[in-house]
Amino acid sequence: MKMMQKVSKPMNLAKILQPYVGEWVALSADGQRVAGHGPSPEIAVKRAKRKGERDPILIGAPEKGWGGYIL
Repeated sequence: MKMMQKVSKPMNLAKILQPYVGEWVALSADGQRVAGHGPSPEIAVKRAKRKGERDPILIGAPEKGWGGYIL
């Protein structure tokens, strides 16, 4: 049985997060749109779930001047 793999489109995360500096952002499961945001992770996820997003991706939008690293 051959498995199909879903491939996401490339995204500019810096551009997506720019309006939400200092907040928590819940992205859609495919990472292509903001499903919710707020001052805490709980609020961002709650707002995303209200919009029907079952499994959002949670990320903090750092303050200006701060960088992020993925290890």
